[in-house]
Amino acid sequence: MICVYPAACTDFSGNGLGVVRPQSCTVTETLNGEWELTLVHPIDEYGKWTRLSEGNILRAPVPAAMTPRIRISVPGEDTRRDVYQVDTDTPEASVRGGTLRLRTGPGEGYSVLKQYANGTEVQVLSRTNAQWYEVVLPDGKRGYMSTTFLRYVRTEGSVSEAVNAVVDARQLRDQPFRIYRVVPELGKLTVYARHIFYDLLDNMVKSLRPSPSAVGASVVQGLASACLSGHGFTFYSDLTSTAQDVSLENVNPVEALLGEGGLAEKYGGELTRDWFDVFLVRRVGADSDVQIREGKNLTGISYDVDETDVVTRIMPTGEDADGNLLYLPELYIDSPNIGAYTHPKWIHLAVSEAKEVTDGDTPKSKDQCYAELRKAAQTEYENGCDLPTVTLKVDFVNCADTEEYRQYGFLQNIFLGDSVRVVARRIGVAVSLRMTQYTYDCLTQKYTAVTLGTSADTLEGSMISARQLANGSITGMKLALNSVGSGQLQSGSVGSLQIKNAAVSGAHIQDACITRAHIAEALIDTLSVNALAAVTAKIKELAAGSVTTDDLYASVAMIAAAQLTTANIVSADIRWADIEALSARIAQISKAQITAAAIDEANIDWAAITTLTAATAEIVKVQMRTADIDWSHIKDLATDTAVITQGTAGELYIARLAVTEANMVSLTVGELVVKGSDGHFYSVSVDESGQVVTTLKQIANDDVADQSIDGGEKIIEGTITAGTLNVQDIFAGNAVIQSLIAANLDVDTLFAREATVAALNAMDITSNTYLKLMVSGKADKEDLDALNERVSAAELKLTEDAIVAAVTGSDQYKEDLAAIAATGSGPEFVVGTQTSYTAAWTGNAGFAALHDGQQITYWLPVTSGSNVTLNLTLADGSATGAIPCYYGGTTRLGTQYAAGNVVRLTYRENVVIGSASIPKGWWADANYNTDTYDRIRIGTTLKAKTAIPAGRLAVADEDGCFPLAAGVSFDVTRPVLYCAAAVSAGTYGSQFYLTYPYCTLRTVDPDFAGTIGTTCYVAGTLAGTVFTPAEAFLTASVPTEDDGLTYMALGTLTTAYQTCLFPEHPLYRFVDGAFKPLSQVAYEASVAIGETRREMSTRFEQTDTAIALKADQTEVHALSTRVQSAEQKITPQAITAAVAASASFVHEKYEGRNYCLGSGGEFTFISNRYYEDGKATSLTLKSLAVSDDFFAHSQSGASIRISLDIRRQGVEASEAATPGVYSGLWVYYLYSENGQFKTVGRGWYLRTTDASFQATDDGWVRLQYGPLDLSPYNPVSISYFALGTSAANGMTGNVRFRNVKLEVLDAWTDWSAAPEDIYGLAGRMDSAESRITQNAGNIALKVSTSVYNTEKVYRSNTAPATLYANMLWLDTSLSPPILKRYTGSAWVAVGAQELKTSGITIGGNNVAITTENFLLQLLDPANNENVLMEMSASGDVGFQALYADEVVSPSVVNAYTGPATLYVYPALSGMAANACRSLREALSRINGKALRYDVTVTFFTSAAETLYEMEGVEISGVTGPHTLRIEGMDRNKTLSTFLTVSSCTARIELSYLNIRDCRGLVGGTSKNSYLINARNNTFLSLTGCVLDLNNVTANAVQATASYVDLRYCEIRSAYIGLGLESATGNLYYCKGQCTFSVFCMSGIAFCTGTVPSGGRTSSCNGQIFDAGVTTDAGTSVAPQTPDDTTLQYATLTKSYRGGWRTDTVDVVQGAYSEAGYSAGLSWNYGCMWFGGLRGALSGKTVKSATLTLYRKTGSGSSSAKTLYLCAITNTTASGAPSIAANYGAIGTIGRAQQATFAIPLAAVQGLANGTYGGLCLYESPYNFGSANWSNCYMRMAGTDNTYKPYLQVVYNSGGTAAG
Repeated sequence: MICVYPAACTDFSGNGLGVVRPQSCTVTETLNGEWELTLVHPIDEYGKWTRLSEGNILRAPVPAAMTPRIRISVPGEDTRRDVYQVDTDTPEASVRGGTLRLRTGPGEGYSVLKQYANGTEVQVLSRTNAQWYEVVLPDGKRGYMSTTFLRYVRTEGSVSEAVNAVVDARQLRDQPFRIYRVVPELGKLTVYARHIFYDLLDNMVKSLRPSPSAVGASVVQGLASACLSGHGFTFYSDLTSTAQDVSLENVNPVEALLGEGGLAEKYGGELTRDWFDVFLVRRVGADSDVQIREGKNLTGISYDVDETDVVTRIMPTGEDADGNLLYLPELYIDSPNIGAYTHPKWIHLAVSEAKEVTDGDTPKSKDQCYAELRKAAQTEYENGCDLPTVTLKVDFVNCADTEEYRQYGFLQNIFLGDSVRVVARRIGVAVSLRMTQYTYDCLTQKYTAVTLGTSADTLEGSMISARQLANGSITGMKLALNSVGSGQLQSGSVGSLQIKNAAVSGAHIQDACITRAHIAEALIDTLSVNALAAVTAKIKELAAGSVTTDDLYASVAMIAAAQLTTANIVSADIRWADIEALSARIAQISKAQITAAAIDEANIDWAAITTLTAATAEIVKVQMRTADIDWSHIKDLATDTAVITQGTAGELYIARLAVTEANMVSLTVGELVVKGSDGHFYSVSVDESGQVVTTLKQIANDDVADQSIDGGEKIIEGTITAGTLNVQDIFAGNAVIQSLIAANLDVDTLFAREATVAALNAMDITSNTYLKLMVSGKADKEDLDALNERVSAAELKLTEDAIVAAVTGSDQYKEDLAAIAATGSGPEFVVGTQTSYTAAWTGNAGFAALHDGQQITYWLPVTSGSNVTLNLTLADGSATGAIPCYYGGTTRLGTQYAAGNVVRLTYRENVVIGSASIPKGWWADANYNTDTYDRIRIGTTLKAKTAIPAGRLAVADEDGCFPLAAGVSFDVTRPVLYCAAAVSAGTYGSQFYLTYPYCTLRTVDPDFAGTIGTTCYVAGTLAGTVFTPAEAFLTASVPTEDDGLTYMALGTLTTAYQTCLFPEHPLYRFVDGAFKPLSQVAYEASVAIGETRREMSTRFEQTDTAIALKADQTEVHALSTRVQSAEQKITPQAITAAVAASASFVHEKYEGRNYCLGSGGEFTFISNRYYEDGKATSLTLKSLAVSDDFFAHSQSGASIRISLDIRRQGVEASEAATPGVYSGLWVYYLYSENGQFKTVGRGWYLRTTDASFQATDDGWVRLQYGPLDLSPYNPVSISYFALGTSAANGMTGNVRFRNVKLEVLDAWTDWSAAPEDIYGLAGRMDSAESRITQNAGNIALKVSTSVYNTEKVYRSNTAPATLYANMLWLDTSLSPPILKRYTGSAWVAVGAQELKTSGITIGGNNVAITTENFLLQLLDPANNENVLMEMSASGDVGFQALYADEVVSPSVVNAYTGPATLYVYPALSGMAANACRSLREALSRINGKALRYDVTVTFFTSAAETLYEMEGVEISGVTGPHTLRIEGMDRNKTLSTFLTVSSCTARIELSYLNIRDCRGLVGGTSKNSYLINARNNTFLSLTGCVLDLNNVTANAVQATASYVDLRYCEIRSAYIGLGLESATGNLYYCKGQCTFSVFCMSGIAFCTGTVPSGGRTSSCNGQIFDAGVTTDAGTSVAPQTPDDTTLQYATLTKSYRGGWRTDTVDVVQGAYSEAGYSAGLSWNYGCMWFGGLRGALSGKTVKSATLTLYRKTGSGSSSAKTLYLCAITNTTASGAPSIAANYGAIGTIGRAQQATFAIPLAAVQGLANGTYGGLCLYESPYNFGSANWSNCYMRMAGTDNTYKPYLQVVYNSGGTAAG
């Protein structure tokens, strides 16, 4: 697709001005030379050709080569490179949604280049400061990133290794070409364009003189910055060469790169270009494995083998000590290829370095000189001086598809700069040729011609050929008179493309200086000669009144166009002719190769056709003597005689054979079945006696092919009678089954009015109130003893050692976790993974396979192209492939949905729509109508079962649609629709709407009335899917008790009897005391089941003969006591204390001790991905924990030895990210840098070059590494040990490790487990559980209630009299009883005190887990491979279903949940849910949100008040099917601001606003561009508004890709009233004064009634419909002088915390304490003083004020928190702050965010008149428990930061200005 863009465009992701349809389009590129496009376009009726004007930009496809890798380094610096990884899994990054921005400079004020995902590796180029690093990214982009979100990974040994590991070569894309010439012709125009790179021709470099020591890469960067005009190009280079005498003055950058003495020549570089990226590198392209042997002469293939510069014998010379020439003893050096030529080809080579020196400090002998001479000669041979200059040109247009051309077809797969090997036929030498030029057809996307040549570097230097000169780069001004003669021009070096039109005139050419030898081909527009003699003449067009010639002789005549009235040509040998129309009475053509021919009629007497391929051939009559037909599909065959030699299945196919009479010599039939007169079929056979026998033919199962019976036509409802029905799935809306016999009935929900169950086997029946368990009588002694023994056994399992294994290992526990995690159902939400404009949609799905009817909800992240396909990656890693997507019917999905939309898609297979058959596809939900945005029309026709009047609600069943009415049943699985036009019974209608804004309900119930804003329901009964409306079925009231009815929601009442019809209709019922949706009822039932199961503490065996028998109260009381006593041992405090006190957790330092935990297992990596439990993970590292005393015992990391077993299989690492690396071993440690703790690893790469390497091991191999000394890096602790590395990405093969051992002494020892593994908690649990089981009887005898009461727990309803610390008391006065502990001063409930251990904090009001490595998984008990929920330290979080009130993520569209009406009240104090101080603040709550209902913003201002919004107002990203209204109530209230409305799909309505531009002139002289700018919006309306441009702004409303509607508006002093660019606009009865009331470019404008004065004009096919309109200038109002504005930055910031803080000048709010809250805690007062404000505002009236603050990272909560503002009387940081006024909350601010807040006028007015001294942020103290900080603890940047606080104040200086 070739698109056109405006001249100033820099964003080419869309289609720009539109798509063009050229007849031809070719691109030609030359290595280190021109890159041009030539396009021929018809003068089409659609006007596409008008877009092709000079200066505009074309985007066209080019060969998909790869850009070079760029290694960026500075000479002399450390060549090692640190590699970091983007790590946004920190509290500071929560607002970034997992991405990190790359900026143009070191700070957040710089522009954003791109965003990169979490985990992206970057190479650090320089550490600009502690906060920002300069980095290079995998896509080659270079910029700055915040160090807060970069985590060190490793240090690469060289720049090369770092680049290979990080930076990817990237594919070239479509490229931009700027049009510089348009040549119109008859019916078409030819367009010439250059690559956008040539925009640099218009720039200038005044002077560039690099140092001789500067490397080429740094000089290229210097060129980029030396340009006098700014440009958007980025320069890259990897040149390490230096050059002498480089001096560039007053040249353009292109000439500086490619001209004589330019950087490419001086530094030996080659140029490639990719959009705005310019690469000057050592080598463009790569060596390929293609080899071509020079063959015989072929059309379209030409070889040029030039031996002129070949050298095969070199005589090198140096200089001896006396200054004489020094020759080699053997005199010369011969080439290995000398025998390939007829005679030696000599050359003398002077080697200046080979100079004999006998004196001085650095003598050089003759032998040393001889060695240098031989080396110099050998170097020349290695550079190819002994090879001929070979040029291979391939014209693919003339290449035939034959075997002899086959080897040249490989050239379609190489790119500019790539090399191939060509064997020269005559000399038999293989020469390396590189593609130096190509011509590419952009329509077929194939080469049409390529040129391959040898390197231009020879011993004598190189010439500048035509391909090295850009078009137009040499003009007549460059050529002095007589300066260019035949001696100065190499043959073919200057062509037509290198010389502009008229650049060479007669004055530049001497008489007779151009001979025939110097003109290979002449393209001459005008030729004035007396005589023309030419061997070859290429004449573009010959136009002459008449041409009279007796004879015309031409060896070759190439005539592009010839208009010949009559030509008598006796003989013409024409090898190729492009003839648009040929009219000939007789044409004798011996051979014609016709690629495509459209022949309306042809009378051909005879034609010999070897092969005829035709999609459709209509032949009236064919006389064929013999026809050899492989396959023929014949609809009807009429023949007098048909002789078929053999007709067998598989060889003869006849669709229909009608035989009136058949005379068959022989007929062999396996079985003959004949239909009898009774309609049955009979099998006809002959018995042994020769009698004909008929047998009734029964159709058995094997006679019917699978899926061959259409159930809709062949099986009548109710007619299946079967003794046994064996099916996999039965789907039935209603099934009557008299008897159901099943061994197992597995259903989620079973509803039955009556069920007789012979035996009920159930785990829990307690929640069923209809089942009563009748247990009577007293237990006998045996039963009670048995129960007692079972409780004792259970009691023993509740010890601290067994609790973990007992609970987490139980199946019931796993089942309950699965039940908790299983929530909800519905279409899966799939987030698109494409990152740029494309029609190829992608995403990751959670299901493993597609099935017909599958639905997903798809988030579209970027703008789409046409003909969308969707390729999903399924749960098992496989892909569905690109499946077509449809917008409706057979219409393909394209650009209908903008970025940021949620699209619901349904997958279907084998779909038939009309005559179209579609194998598979995704269909979007019903289409939105194109002319309205408040309704959804069904995209097809529907059948009416009965007549449906217009304006009625319709329902449906399987027979069709019918009106909604009382007692008339319908199917709830079919939609409720609004019928806009009447439909007769039995006919089809197209005006059915799924949602409609105003449906009148009184057409159904004339007496209906309800409350506006409430939901209207249809009440009735539900049986299966059949809903029957009640007698009075319409209601807006919900029931207060169970009335037995089901309620279907229709929509929201917009009037008392009109409703807005919902697209979906949930069902409700009154259940359990509340009116609930049926989906919620089902969910609550599921939750109730789960809660009941979790409440069961013990489950007895299901095979017990009785559940329980009554026991007397005494025995139950004793058992309860024993259970309570056992429970005390499993509290968090008791378990932690027991484990921490265990002696087995303390281990000594001894020889052979292993400090690596869990090291005995086997750790497998396959293709550098770690496998766990036989399944691949995304991990390249496997970490192992280490002993707590490892750091201390290793002398702070100074002595570490590593040994392990390894086993390798098929290891290949040549394609690894770091070639040769296949794995690694690392010890990760913690260290401090600039006050921040960081983790880094040191160790070894495992390489294929290691002495111990084997690609495949016979068995396990033991490796030893070390000792490793970390002490130089100042570690503070050792974190963990790790196996693997991301540097091995790309390797193949298996690597397994086991028996890892970390030691600290002087020698390696054999593997042994760590002592923690031997005596650890898990082992102790297993051992204890075993011992308890063996001694259960003995332990039970020792346990008695009295022992527990006296020694463990005091049990009573009153506290014990004798107290001691940590005493336990079971308080039985409470129900249920509570276990308490005595702290020494008071009784507290056990568990209320918090527990802190191992990074886990559990308190009475908080739970916190702090750890580096974390993984939480809830597994499916039925299939442990199915993870129902997962959270991990890598940032991965997965749920089957997620229920949340709000999801904050850039990948999810957030819904607006605030009040439906927001009020703007500048005098507001504090914060209110429905009020804001400014319109900006109100819109900040709505922007980027989806509206679930209409939202209105209105103003609370007095009649004379003006609302100031000095920084402008933006409405952006508001989506959804609802409306955002901003109402001014009346025009007396002025909104002093300017507006931007962008990317809104919701309706945006502005009404009765008086909007006046508040800005001054730009630079004091130029007007601002617009008052209202609308971009990419669905609908924007202005009603009754005044748009006052105040003589400071040019245009009133500028709309781009939007629909804008202006009604009853007045526009004052505008240059353009309504500007439309690819947009639609409407002016309806508007007035005002404009230079142009409408300017329409590529858009449509509708004008009705009156329009403002001024012209109305259009361009680029814009259309204005203004018939019958008149102009109304309105009332002229003089411009108002804008109020004054001052910007006051804080001059002093300090925080007070019991005293003025000296550790920071940040503005701090709230409190921080590691020990949690205490009564004596000091809270921060964050104070700000604005020293210049009083002088600027003294005596002035403040009109509005805003305060701008920047919140720093690393403090307080990661979410947005509230700011509280006060005014203080202190004039400086002296004495405690004295609060004079508390204004309460002013808004919220997130981390790393700069936000502006409207503040009360009284606060700033008080500062101006001296009432207040400064402002303060202060959070009122409260008890925040054991948390480390208060809820709103934050730090704002102070005066030491770029983002210091500032006030923007609008004030009236006392003049007449009104605003």
